[in-house]
Amino acid sequence: MEQITINTHLDGFVLIDKISAIDENNIKGTKHFSGFPAPLAIESLAQLGALHVRFITGFEKHCFLLKINNCKIPEIQELNGPYQLEGSLLGKSKQAFSYSLRATKDCKTPLEGRFTFAAIDYDERFKKELLQRHHKKILTCFNLCD
Repeated sequence: MEQITINTHLDGFVLIDKISAIDENNIKGTKHFSGFPAPLAIESLAQLGALHVRFITGFEKHCFLLKINNCKIPEIQELNGPYQLEGSLLGKSKQAFSYSLRATKDCKTPLEGRFTFAAIDYDERFKKELLQRHHKKILTCFNLCD
């Protein structure tokens, strides 16, 4: 089987700099963008939401972005400077989680949307021993995980 390598040139492809608050319904973080195109900034919001789903499921589920229901994309081509990232859980079921996610700078919100995430059991494709440890480590790096 041929191996495909994707190189984003981004170290670890974690597009969140810090988590400043997290609880059962909300997550807040920051990201300093430096010439980031809007689609990459959308990925930051998706990572924020996915991290929250993992947190509220006790890292017992594999989660991924299922759908962007709507998303306001900034008119500017590139984002620069520090942005506050915020996510609010709007609703959840056993396997689906709906969020309002936004990036704010200087009291303006150029990027916001509603995102849906899915959470499934780990299996032979999504190995618990590898992924659970990886995502806990990411949150630990933000100094918010026990």
